[in-house]
Amino acid sequence: MPQGSTFPSADEELIRTDPRLPGLRSLLTGDAAAALLDTLLPESQERPSRITVVRGRYRRGTSFTATLVLHSADGPQYAFARAFPPDAAAELAAELDYARRWHPPAARSAGLRALAAPRLHGLCSSPDLGIVLGPPADDRALPALRWLVDEPHRSTGLAELSPRTRSYLAGHHWTGQTSDASGAPRLVLHARSAGVNAACYLGPALAGIPVPGLVKVSRYGLVVTEWLPGTPVNRLAASAQEEALAQAGRLLARLHAAPPPRELPRRDLDTALSCAAADLSALLPRLASRAAAVAQDVSATLARTETPSVFVHGRLAPTRIIVGEHGPAFVDLTEAHRGHPAVDLAWYAASCAAAQPRPGRPVIPPEPLLAGYLDALPPPLAAHVHRDLGAVTAAALLHQATVPFRRGAPDWGIRAAALLAAAEAALAEQ
Repeated sequence: MPQGSTFPSADEELIRTDPRLPGLRSLLTGDAAAALLDTLLPESQERPSRITVVRGRYRRGTSFTATLVLHSADGPQYAFARAFPPDAAAELAAELDYARRWHPPAARSAGLRALAAPRLHGLCSSPDLGIVLGPPADDRALPALRWLVDEPHRSTGLAELSPRTRSYLAGHHWTGQTSDASGAPRLVLHARSAGVNAACYLGPALAGIPVPGLVKVSRYGLVVTEWLPGTPVNRLAASAQEEALAQAGRLLARLHAAPPPRELPRRDLDTALSCAAADLSALLPRLASRAAAVAQDVSATLARTETPSVFVHGRLAPTRIIVGEHGPAFVDLTEAHRGHPAVDLAWYAASCAAAQPRPGRPVIPPEPLLAGYLDALPPPLAAHVHRDLGAVTAAALLHQATVPFRRGAPDWGIRAAALLAAAEAALAEQ
């Protein structure tokens, strides 16, 4: 770190209380990452003009993962960075070995080369800090990216492929986009650490729900879909947004009323709640007992009665409802699973609360979305949603409580505590 660099108080507290991860300090901000990269790159290599950091999962005393966006005149380039305790020789060796035993093919498009360069080697690791840094194709959690670079035609069916990265979260997912000769978007490519499932897209399509057409699914964890033109619902004018949300609510009711495909995965609620509580507790130990209590109370509340599992989007948010000339459609369904019918409304409300905090106000879905949904939902399912929406919203808020940290908000500790308090309030109103 350069002399004089400072961190917000919550970051300083995290650094101070976790001496096992000395590399944490170098990966929390763009300036800190730029200073680190300057020491790792050869003098002859051009430095990025600036670096943006997207924080990933933090495990106290064990590991921290970050996504680095390296900005230059040629456009952004993406990299992962992981910090381990310097004495974690096995973890560091595994990262380096994974990178060194693969040799990307030459003469690929610029988009594919960007996934595989700069390669991870000695100069892109800092053993003293326990840090390794490399391109997305060297991310061990996303083997699909190597398959994409090695076999682009087999993965997409296209003779020529130069994907542009739309989103990359190290250790979790990568999303790319291809364009036709005119530059218009053509395909969207999704790679996920947990793998992909064709039923996530085929199920809604068979039920007549507008979703992107499925092009290809690979056993390596890559799914290719058609590009769906439109505007995210939150970017519409207020009057158009209200009607679009009502239509989206009715679509969501149709999705939940349709029988879910047998191939659609289930999610263990107790495990997910425990992980969410553990993630928040690692960042803010003073909130550990409250986070655990929310997880336990939600689990106990939902276990009292039998609720049918339906096809849920899993990560419904304003950016995942696209409004085109034929109305709204759902996109990015890679997290779809069988779950409680209140999950999608709860996740939508919680994601809005994390993006735009409104302390003291109840966290509820937008009225047009909720009304459109309940009006079109079969009464038996609607009864389950009415009964459990508070508890399911509390679960979603617990998951969202780490979002302020991941986005690097200067007051992320305060915002995380506010989201936890909102979860407690949603439970109290259950």
